Amino acid sequence: MEHKNEKLDLFCSALKEYVSGEEFGDVDQEKYEEMFEHVPYKNRQWAGDAILDTLFEAAGEKMTDDGDKEILEKLKGLVKTYEHEAKDPASSVQETLFFPSEDNVQTLCEYIMTAKRNLRICVFTLTNNDIARAVLNRHNEGVKVQMISDDECAKAKGSDIEYLASKGIDIRTDNSERNHMHNKFCIIDNDVLLTGSFNWTVQAGKGNQENILITDQPFYIHEYKEEFKRLWAEFSDNEVEVDQHRSRGKKRYSRKKAKWNNHN
Repeated sequence: MEHKNEKLDLFCSALKEYVSGEEFGDVDQEKYEEMFEHVPYKNRQWAGDAILDTLFEAAGEKMTDDGDKEILEKLKGLVKTYEHEAKDPASSVQETLFFPSEDNVQTLCEYIMTAKRNLRICVFTLTNNDIARAVLNRHNEGVKVQMISDDECAKAKGSDIEYLASKGIDIRTDNSERNHMHNKFCIIDNDVLLTGSFNWTVQAGKGNQENILITDQPFYIHEYKEEFKRLWAEFSDNEVEVDQHRSRGKKRYSRKKAKWNNHN
Protein backbone atom coordinates (compact mmCIF):
# COMPACT_ATOMS: atom_id res chain seq x y z
CA MET A 1 0.00 0.00 0.00
CA GLU A 2 1.39 3.38 -0.97
CA HIS A 3 1.45 6.09 1.68
CA LYS A 4 2.07 9.77 1.11
CA ASN A 5 3.49 11.86 3.88
CA GLU A 6 5.03 15.32 3.82
CA LYS A 7 7.95 14.40 6.11
CA LEU A 8 8.82 11.36 4.03
CA ASP A 9 8.48 13.34 0.79
CA LEU A 10 10.90 15.97 2.12
CA PHE A 11 13.39 13.31 3.18
CA CYS A 12 13.22 11.60 -0.22
CA SER A 13 13.69 14.94 -2.00
CA ALA A 14 16.78 15.70 0.08
CA LEU A 15 18.08 12.18 -0.50
CA LYS A 16 17.62 12.44 -4.25
CA GLU A 17 19.28 15.83 -4.36
CA TYR A 18 22.29 14.45 -2.50
CA VAL A 19 22.81 11.27 -4.53
CA SER A 20 22.13 13.03 -7.85
CA GLY A 21 25.44 14.87 -7.87
CA GLU A 22 27.46 15.17 -11.05
CA GLU A 23 29.06 11.78 -10.41
CA PHE A 24 26.55 9.28 -9.03
CA GLY A 25 29.33 6.96 -7.86
CA ASP A 26 30.98 9.64 -5.71
CA VAL A 27 28.36 9.53 -2.93
CA ASP A 28 30.08 9.69 0.45
CA GLN A 29 28.92 6.50 2.19
CA GLU A 30 29.42 7.89 5.70
CA LYS A 31 27.35 11.00 5.02
CA TYR A 32 24.76 8.82 3.26
CA GLU A 33 24.43 6.64 6.38
CA GLU A 34 24.12 9.71 8.61
CA MET A 35 21.10 10.84 6.62
CA PHE A 36 19.31 7.63 7.56
CA GLU A 37 19.62 8.39 11.26
CA HIS A 38 16.82 10.90 10.68
CA VAL A 39 14.64 9.01 8.24
CA PRO A 40 10.93 9.25 9.17
CA TYR A 41 8.88 6.08 9.61
CA LYS A 42 12.02 3.95 9.64
CA ASN A 43 10.28 0.72 10.54
CA ARG A 44 7.53 0.94 7.94
CA GLN A 45 7.78 -1.05 4.74
CA TRP A 46 6.12 1.63 2.64
CA ALA A 47 8.74 4.16 3.79
CA GLY A 48 11.46 1.82 2.56
CA ASP A 49 9.65 1.45 -0.75
CA ALA A 50 9.52 5.23 -1.18
CA ILE A 51 13.26 5.52 -0.50
CA LEU A 52 14.07 2.73 -2.97
CA ASP A 53 11.94 4.43 -5.62
CA THR A 54 13.85 7.66 -5.00
CA LEU A 55 17.26 6.01 -5.36
CA PHE A 56 16.33 4.13 -8.51
CA GLU A 57 14.78 7.26 -9.98
CA ALA A 58 17.98 9.21 -9.31
CA ALA A 59 20.05 6.47 -10.96
CA GLY A 60 17.66 6.21 -13.91
CA GLU A 61 17.98 9.91 -14.64
CA LYS A 62 21.71 9.39 -15.15
CA MET A 63 21.06 6.87 -17.91
CA THR A 64 20.42 7.64 -21.58
CA ASP A 65 20.03 4.11 -22.93
CA ASP A 66 16.43 2.82 -22.83
CA GLY A 67 17.62 -0.76 -22.50
CA ASP A 68 19.63 0.09 -19.40
CA LYS A 69 16.60 1.86 -17.94
CA GLU A 70 14.51 -1.27 -18.46
CA ILE A 71 17.14 -3.36 -16.68
CA LEU A 72 17.21 -0.86 -13.83
CA GLU A 73 13.42 -0.94 -13.51
CA LYS A 74 13.51 -4.74 -13.39
CA LEU A 75 16.24 -4.61 -10.76
CA LYS A 76 14.07 -2.29 -8.65
CA GLY A 77 11.30 -4.87 -8.61
CA LEU A 78 13.72 -7.63 -7.62
CA VAL A 79 15.21 -5.53 -4.82
CA LYS A 80 11.77 -4.67 -3.47
CA THR A 81 10.85 -8.34 -3.40
CA TYR A 82 14.04 -9.01 -1.45
CA GLU A 83 13.21 -6.24 1.00
CA HIS A 84 9.69 -7.56 1.52
CA GLU A 85 10.33 -11.29 1.62
CA ALA A 86 13.90 -11.95 2.73
CA LYS A 87 14.99 -9.00 4.83
CA ASP A 88 12.03 -8.84 7.21
CA PRO A 89 13.67 -9.34 10.62
CA ALA A 90 12.75 -12.57 12.35
CA SER A 91 11.26 -12.19 15.80
CA SER A 92 13.18 -13.51 18.75
CA VAL A 93 10.19 -12.89 21.04
CA GLN A 94 6.86 -14.37 19.96
CA GLU A 95 4.40 -15.70 22.50
CA THR A 96 0.71 -15.81 23.31
CA LEU A 97 -0.75 -16.11 26.81
CA PHE A 98 -4.31 -17.25 27.37
CA PHE A 99 -6.39 -17.06 30.52
CA PRO A 100 -7.70 -18.16 32.94
CA SER A 101 -4.26 -19.36 33.94
CA GLU A 102 -2.38 -18.41 37.08
CA ASP A 103 0.78 -19.79 35.47
CA ASN A 104 0.41 -17.22 32.70
CA VAL A 105 -0.05 -14.47 35.28
CA GLN A 106 3.39 -15.44 36.57
CA THR A 107 4.73 -15.44 33.01
CA LEU A 108 3.46 -11.89 32.62
CA CYS A 109 5.23 -10.95 35.85
CA GLU A 110 8.44 -12.53 34.57
CA TYR A 111 8.29 -10.40 31.43
CA ILE A 112 7.78 -7.27 33.51
CA MET A 113 10.77 -8.22 35.66
CA THR A 114 13.02 -8.25 32.56
CA ALA A 115 12.75 -4.45 32.25
CA LYS A 116 16.14 -2.81 32.67
CA ARG A 117 15.52 0.76 31.47
CA ASN A 118 11.84 1.66 31.23
CA LEU A 119 8.30 0.36 31.47
CA ARG A 120 5.39 2.09 29.76
CA ILE A 121 2.10 0.63 30.97
CA CYS A 122 -1.48 1.32 29.90
CA VAL A 123 -3.96 -0.66 31.98
CA PHE A 124 -7.66 -0.17 32.61
CA THR A 125 -7.40 -1.42 36.17
CA LEU A 126 -4.80 -3.04 38.41
CA THR A 127 -5.85 -5.20 41.36
CA ASN A 128 -3.57 -8.22 40.94
CA ASN A 129 -0.99 -7.93 43.70
CA ASP A 130 1.54 -10.21 42.02
CA ILE A 131 1.64 -7.95 38.98
CA ALA A 132 1.70 -4.80 41.12
CA ARG A 133 4.59 -6.27 43.09
CA ALA A 134 6.56 -6.90 39.87
CA VAL A 135 6.01 -3.30 38.72
CA LEU A 136 7.05 -1.93 42.12
CA ASN A 137 10.16 -4.11 42.08
CA ARG A 138 11.27 -2.60 38.77
CA HIS A 139 10.68 0.90 40.11
CA ASN A 140 12.69 0.14 43.23
CA GLU A 141 15.53 -1.14 41.05
CA GLY A 142 15.74 2.16 39.16
CA VAL A 143 13.67 1.34 36.09
CA LYS A 144 11.69 4.35 34.82
CA VAL A 145 8.05 3.32 35.18
CA GLN A 146 5.20 5.31 33.63
CA MET A 147 1.60 4.13 33.98
CA ILE A 148 -1.70 5.28 32.53
CA SER A 149 -4.96 4.00 33.98
CA ASP A 150 -8.67 4.74 34.16
CA ASP A 151 -9.60 7.44 36.66
CA GLU A 152 -12.61 5.63 38.13
CA CYS A 153 -10.82 2.29 38.42
CA ALA A 154 -7.84 3.95 40.09
CA LYS A 155 -10.09 4.99 42.99
CA ALA A 156 -12.01 1.71 43.22
CA LYS A 157 -11.74 -0.63 46.16
CA GLY A 158 -8.85 -3.05 45.76
CA SER A 159 -6.99 -0.93 43.20
CA ASP A 160 -3.21 -0.80 43.59
CA ILE A 161 -2.85 2.40 41.55
CA GLU A 162 -2.79 4.89 44.42
CA TYR A 163 -0.44 2.68 46.41
CA LEU A 164 2.05 2.51 43.54
CA ALA A 165 1.76 6.27 43.09
CA SER A 166 2.53 6.72 46.79
CA LYS A 167 5.77 4.81 46.20
CA GLY A 168 6.88 7.32 43.59
CA ILE A 169 5.73 5.71 40.34
CA ASP A 170 4.56 8.24 37.75
CA ILE A 171 0.89 7.52 37.03
CA ARG A 172 -1.67 9.47 35.05
CA THR A 173 -5.34 8.81 34.35
CA ASP A 174 -8.03 9.99 31.99
CA ASN A 175 -10.64 12.39 33.35
CA SER A 176 -13.85 11.37 31.61
CA GLU A 177 -16.97 10.28 33.49
CA ARG A 178 -18.52 8.85 30.34
CA ASN A 179 -15.53 7.27 28.58
CA HIS A 180 -12.79 4.95 29.82
CA MET A 181 -9.05 4.52 29.34
CA HIS A 182 -9.57 0.91 28.32
CA ASN A 183 -6.16 0.09 26.82
CA LYS A 184 -4.17 -2.86 28.15
CA PHE A 185 -0.60 -2.90 26.91
CA CYS A 186 2.95 -2.70 28.18
CA ILE A 187 6.19 -1.72 26.43
CA ILE A 188 9.37 -3.11 27.97
CA ASP A 189 12.64 -1.25 27.27
CA ASN A 190 11.35 -0.25 23.80
CA ASP A 191 12.13 -3.86 22.86
CA VAL A 192 9.05 -5.94 23.71
CA LEU A 193 5.31 -5.25 23.48
CA LEU A 194 2.60 -7.01 25.49
CA THR A 195 -0.98 -6.32 24.42
CA GLY A 196 -4.39 -7.97 24.48
CA SER A 197 -7.68 -8.12 26.35
CA PHE A 198 -6.17 -9.11 29.70
CA ASN A 199 -6.98 -6.76 32.58
CA TRP A 200 -4.41 -6.81 35.36
CA THR A 201 -6.87 -8.20 37.90
CA VAL A 202 -7.24 -11.32 40.01
CA GLN A 203 -10.49 -12.24 38.23
CA ALA A 204 -8.89 -11.94 34.79
CA GLY A 205 -6.18 -14.41 35.79
CA LYS A 206 -8.38 -16.89 37.60
CA GLY A 207 -11.70 -16.84 35.79
CA ASN A 208 -11.94 -14.76 32.62
CA GLN A 209 -11.29 -15.77 29.02
CA GLU A 210 -8.48 -13.34 28.17
CA ASN A 211 -5.36 -13.11 26.05
CA ILE A 212 -1.99 -11.39 25.73
CA LEU A 213 0.15 -11.25 22.59
CA ILE A 214 3.88 -10.68 23.08
CA THR A 215 6.12 -9.50 20.25
CA ASP A 216 9.38 -7.71 19.53
CA GLN A 217 8.34 -6.56 16.03
CA PRO A 218 9.64 -2.96 15.66
CA PHE A 219 6.60 -1.68 13.75
CA TYR A 220 4.13 -2.58 16.51
CA ILE A 221 6.42 -1.39 19.28
CA HIS A 222 6.78 1.95 17.51
CA GLU A 223 3.04 2.35 17.01
CA TYR A 224 2.15 1.54 20.62
CA LYS A 225 4.96 3.74 21.93
CA GLU A 226 3.66 6.67 19.90
CA GLU A 227 0.15 6.08 21.23
CA PHE A 228 1.47 5.95 24.79
CA LYS A 229 3.33 9.23 24.28
CA ARG A 230 0.16 10.80 22.90
CA LEU A 231 -1.94 9.66 25.86
CA TRP A 232 0.76 10.65 28.35
CA ALA A 233 0.71 14.19 26.98
CA GLU A 234 -3.08 14.29 26.80
CA PHE A 235 -3.40 13.32 30.47
CA SER A 236 -0.61 15.59 31.72
CA ASP A 237 -3.00 17.37 34.09
CA ASN A 238 -4.18 14.12 35.67
CA GLU A 239 -1.22 12.89 37.67
CA VAL A 240 -2.13 10.57 40.53
CA GLU A 241 -1.05 12.22 43.77
CA VAL A 242 -1.62 10.49 47.08
CA ASP A 243 -1.93 12.18 50.45
CA GLN A 244 0.70 10.30 52.45
CA HIS A 245 -1.25 10.75 55.71
CA ARG A 246 -4.40 9.44 54.09
CA SER A 247 -2.59 6.48 52.54
CA ARG A 248 -1.09 5.20 55.78
CA GLY A 249 -4.15 3.16 56.56
CA LYS A 250 -4.20 1.56 53.14
CA LYS A 251 -2.36 -1.40 51.69
CA ARG A 252 1.32 -1.79 52.25
CA TYR A 253 3.86 -4.13 50.72
CA SER A 254 5.75 -6.47 53.03
CA ARG A 255 9.03 -7.62 51.50
CA LYS A 256 9.41 -10.29 54.17
CA LYS A 257 6.03 -11.89 53.52
CA ALA A 258 6.06 -11.01 49.82
CA LYS A 259 2.39 -10.09 49.80
CA TRP A 260 0.10 -7.14 50.38
CA ASN A 261 -1.28 -6.67 53.86
CA ASN A 262 -3.83 -4.41 55.42
CA HIS A 263 -2.12 -2.02 57.79
CA ASN A 264 -3.54 -2.50 61.28
